[in-house]
Amino acid sequence: MKVIYSPQLMEEAAFRHLSHLERSGYRSEYDEYHSLADPIYELPEDDREIAFEKVNKIFFIERLKLGDHVLRALEAVGLIPKRKRTTKRAQLAAVALGADETPSELEESSSSIHGVPVDDDSQETSFDDDLVSPTDSDLQVEDNPQEDNQDTEDTDGVVSYDMVRDFEERIIEVHVKRAINKVDEGSNVLNRISGKPMIEMRVLASRFCNPEEAQELDAFLIQEFMHAKDMVDPEFDYEDAFIPGNPSVKNLITARFRLLWNLYVDARLARAGIISTMPREARYREFDNFYRKVPEKQRRGIFEGIWQTEKFTHEELLSMATDLESLMSKYVDDVDITEEERDYIHLQGSPCPLCKFPTYNWVDDPESICDEMVIEAIQIDFPDWENKDGGCDRCIEVYELRAGV
Repeated sequence: MKVIYSPQLMEEAAFRHLSHLERSGYRSEYDEYHSLADPIYELPEDDREIAFEKVNKIFFIERLKLGDHVLRALEAVGLIPKRKRTTKRAQLAAVALGADETPSELEESSSSIHGVPVDDDSQETSFDDDLVSPTDSDLQVEDNPQEDNQDTEDTDGVVSYDMVRDFEERIIEVHVKRAINKVDEGSNVLNRISGKPMIEMRVLASRFCNPEEAQELDAFLIQEFMHAKDMVDPEFDYEDAFIPGNPSVKNLITARFRLLWNLYVDARLARAGIISTMPREARYREFDNFYRKVPEKQRRGIFEGIWQTEKFTHEELLSMATDLESLMSKYVDDVDITEEERDYIHLQGSPCPLCKFPTYNWVDDPESICDEMVIEAIQIDFPDWENKDGGCDRCIEVYELRAGV
C-alpha cells in the first residue's frame, strides 16, 4: 500500500505547525525550516516549486512527524499492520555506547515527539532525500527481515508498505489531500468497481497545527478510515444506491444514513477502546434531534439497539434511514408502543399527506387546535385523510383561510 500526501497539504500543514511552535517559544524547527527554505528564492523560478516540495516533505514527514497521524489511524482500523520501530540513530548510539546505555533506554528516550507521547506500536518509516544528512535519517521499520531486500518506491510523499492483513489486496493507495473547508473533509473509496480501490482522504491542514489537539486529529482520521474500510468490506456490501425523491428528501435520508453509519462506527470503536470524534451521549443528542417525535423510551431503546449491534450492512442502514417502520420494527416491540403513539410519530422531513412536500413543522393533532369546518374542508379534498395523519403548518393554515376561520 502507498500513502501519498499532496504537496498542498504538506506545505500548509508544516507551515501552520511550525508557526504554532514558534509562537509557543520553540524556535529550533522554525529556524531550521527557514535555513533550508529561504535560499530557495535565489534559485531559478522554474526550480523553486520542486525545491519547496522537498523541504516541505522533509518537515511534514521527517522532522514534525505529521504523517504519523495518518499511519496511527491506518493501524488503528487495521488497514496496515502494527509494527515495532527502531531508529538508525539509536542503533548507532547503542554500538558506540556499548553497555553504558541499554537499547530499552534508547527507545524510551525517542518515544515522544514535541512532548506528545508516541504509541509504542505505531509504525515509523524512513525516507531518503538529498536534503537529509545520513546522521539525521528518520525512523525505520525493522520487524520484517525480508524488507531490506524489497524495492521500495521513493517519490515525494509516498510510502510503500508490505501488507499482511486481509485488506492488502483491497486498498492499493491512500491519497491524503488538503480539504478546502469542513464540508470538503471526509473519505471516499475510488475505483472500487475496477478492482483497484484507492482511499481518498481530505482533511483540513489546520488540524495538524497544534500538537495539543493531536488526539482530535487522530480521532477524525480513524473515523473516516473506518468508513473507507467498510466501503471495501464484502460483508458490509457498500454500493452507490439511488435515493428516490426530491432534493430535500434525498438530503434528509442522506443525513440520517450518515448518522446511523457514524453510530455503527462509534460503537465498534468503543468496543475496541478507541476514542471517537464524538462521545456516546453527544451522539445520542444528535440522534435525538433526528428522531425526537419517537417517544423517549423507544427512542433510547432504538439508540441502544443500534449501539449494541455488531454487524450491519449498507442496505440495512439505508433502509432504516429511509423508512421509520424498518427502524422501529427492528428495535421496538409492538407491546412497547401503542398504536395511537405510533400514528402520531411524524418525523422531520417526512412528506406532508396533504401537499406531499417534506415537512419540518408538523401539526400532529389538527382536531385539537382547528375548527370543525377546517377538518371538513380537508376531508372534502382528501377523503381518506384522518386526524392522526397530521399535516404541515402551511397546509393547515391554508385550510383555515378557506374555511374562513
